[in-house]
Amino acid sequence: MIKLFDPAGESERPAEVTRVPPRDTARLDDQVYLFDDRTVLAVNVALASSRPLLVLGPPGSGKSTLAPNVARLMRLRYYAEVVTARTEPHDLLWREEAFRQLNDATLGRLKGSGSRSYVRPGPLWKALDPAMDEHCPPALRDRPAVVLIDEIDKADPDVPDALLDPLNNLRFMGPDRRMVTAAESAGAPLVVITSNEERELSAAFLRRCILLKLESPDREHLLKVARLHMGDDYDEALTLELAEMFESESVAARPAASTAEFLDTLRACHQMALTADSPEWRAVADLAMVKGTPDTSAYA
Repeated sequence: MIKLFDPAGESERPAEVTRVPPRDTARLDDQVYLFDDRTVLAVNVALASSRPLLVLGPPGSGKSTLAPNVARLMRLRYYAEVVTARTEPHDLLWREEAFRQLNDATLGRLKGSGSRSYVRPGPLWKALDPAMDEHCPPALRDRPAVVLIDEIDKADPDVPDALLDPLNNLRFMGPDRRMVTAAESAGAPLVVITSNEERELSAAFLRRCILLKLESPDREHLLKVARLHMGDDYDEALTLELAEMFESESVAARPAASTAEFLDTLRACHQMALTADSPEWRAVADLAMVKGTPDTSAYA
C-alpha cells in the first residue's frame, strides 16, 4: 500500500514520532504523538480522497493534537480554529474588521466598496491561498496545509452544514462576492474536524467525512504514550501503578479519566520528585486523574 502519510517514514528516527527533548518544552503534545495503525490509515484515506477527517472521542483522548503532529511530520502549513457557541458559519472563512472600518470612517479615510482591507482571512481561506497568510514562512508557501476545526459540536448545527460546499469543492463566495478558489500551488488541504459528540451532526455532513473514533486507551497504549512524552524522565514503576489505577473500578465508576489526565499526573509526580514508593502519589492521582473522594491516608 502506498502511504501518503507515514509517521515512521517522515522521521529520521525509526520510531512512530519525532521527539523533542523534554527540557525543550513543558508539554510535548504538539511534538509527540503515538500513531497507531488505524489512525495512520484514516489520515491516508482522508488525504487520498480529499475529504475532511472527522475525529470523535472523549475530551483528553488526543483528538486536537493529531492535526498539528501530522502537519509537523509532513512539513505542511498549519491553521487551527477552536469552535464556540458564538462561532458563525463564515468565521472559518473570514471575519470582518468592523472596528477598523468604523475607525477609518471616523477619520475620513474609509476605503471604497469591495476593499478587502476590512476582512481578516480565516483558517480555511489561508489554507486555500497561502498569499492570504502574511506570516507564512517562505519555505512553506508552496506546501499544502492542515486545518484543525476543533470541537465542531459546540457550534450551532448550521455551522458544519455551511462548510459542506467549501470543504467539498475547495471554494467559497468571498465577502466582496468574488469566488475564492484554491491556489494551484497550495493543493487540497487536510481538514481535521474534532467532536466530543455532545451534539449530533447531520447525516449529510457525516457522509462527506472520513470517520475516526478514538477508543478508550488500554494499558499498553498508556505505557507507550508515557514513554514518548516523559522521555528520559520515564518512571516505569510509577507509570505501572498509575496505569493500574486508570483501569480500576474506582476510576470507571466516575467520568472516565483521559490520556491527558494520565499524563498530567505523571508530569506532576515527576516535578514533585514522587516515585512509586512515595505514598503521596495516590493523592496526586486523585486530584489530577481520578478526581474523586480524597484518600486522606496518602497525607499521613
